[in-house]
Amino acid sequence: MIKNKPVIGIIPTYNITNEENDPYMDQAKFVTMYSKKIRESGGIPIGLLEQNLEEYIDICDGYVWPGGIQILRTFYPIIEDCIKKQKPLLGICLGMQAITTYFNLLEDREDSLEQDLETIYKENKEKNPYLVKIENPDMHFHIVTKEKESIESACHDVIFKKESTFYNIFESECFSIPSMHSFTLARIPNVLKIVGKSTDDIVEAVEYTENNCFILGIQGHLELLEDKRIFEWLIKRCNIKYQILVNKQYGLKEENDFEIKQYTSLYPNCIHDGNMEIGVFPSWIAFRDYVRENGYFIDVESAFRETELQKRLYEENIQKYGIEHANIFVARPRHSEHETGLAIDVTMRTKDEKWVIEFDPEFLECQQFLKENCSRFGFILRYPEHKEEITGYHYEPWHFRYIGNKKVAEYIMKNNLCLEEYYEKEKIFAKNKNL
Repeated sequence: MIKNKPVIGIIPTYNITNEENDPYMDQAKFVTMYSKKIRESGGIPIGLLEQNLEEYIDICDGYVWPGGIQILRTFYPIIEDCIKKQKPLLGICLGMQAITTYFNLLEDREDSLEQDLETIYKENKEKNPYLVKIENPDMHFHIVTKEKESIESACHDVIFKKESTFYNIFESECFSIPSMHSFTLARIPNVLKIVGKSTDDIVEAVEYTENNCFILGIQGHLELLEDKRIFEWLIKRCNIKYQILVNKQYGLKEENDFEIKQYTSLYPNCIHDGNMEIGVFPSWIAFRDYVRENGYFIDVESAFRETELQKRLYEENIQKYGIEHANIFVARPRHSEHETGLAIDVTMRTKDEKWVIEFDPEFLECQQFLKENCSRFGFILRYPEHKEEITGYHYEPWHFRYIGNKKVAEYIMKNNLCLEEYYEKEKIFAKNKNL
């Protein structure tokens, strides 16, 4: 993330081969339409190079594999990164073909003594190909210019399955997309779902959606359209780790990948010094400093809590007030956002050096300012007023939750949604069901 915007890595359309040993002919080509759509959708595009690819992978939150003339198999570690870290990948035209070829190669490797994917590809290229030419490509292969009429004349309908991600994105079973391909998939790997076809039965869209990982492939050139919904979807899917839903219904698994970073709150009664998830830290510092600059001296009252501490707080509340009260005001162990390090309860120091928390009247003006500005830094007000029946908890104007995506946070706050409503509306699920 850069300034709470997801970084989207773009694979080059092709690399120029330097056959004449000219140092200025070592080039990678990138098409600006893809980066333009990413910027307009709220992301930051970067071009990926084959050299030191692992360094790019570390900073990317998602990827676009665009169309081109040759599958650059040296970029296959990107797909592995998406599966391992639940990063979204959008493959367009050749990008879709690269994705299906990769998964086919993995399946072929299971049935082969050979382990090198490049060797397997060469062995199967002729006898059991991954791609074949379309017999009658007139409907699918077009040469387009920038003119709207040229783009429209290159479009044909794609029929999406209703349960597919594409159907949810475009809110339609039929969508017209520019087409510029003369090859199609010879075979579909088992892990991919066919979710879109043309009227002449050519596979136009596939999905990989296992383990909360979304890898989408589509033959049509969506970057040519004014419609940005597929790119907006890509941006929203980034940093899904920070959009995990933890509530009364969905608890944390025994193992998760949240890394806690040391923080020192000035609030004297702060739990664990206000330590928080490492990804939250820079955004919290920026948020905190911005609020202080505007006249409210805030800090952390409580952030990360270990499960044992959450259990003790819950049990103490039951003993003091009863089970009904506890279930409204305190989360059960493994069901608290504080156990992720993504939630921060905020406190404020007044001008007369007094710390105020929760519903203290001196805190109300500051809480309104926090609510109005939190999304600028990737936070949301987690338990809004009048949402008690949905969240299961009473209104907490001091409890802010890091989402990790400024665009998503702004959408939630602008539309007065709680996290549960957002997931239901967007059909985005980052839930860890209790084991």
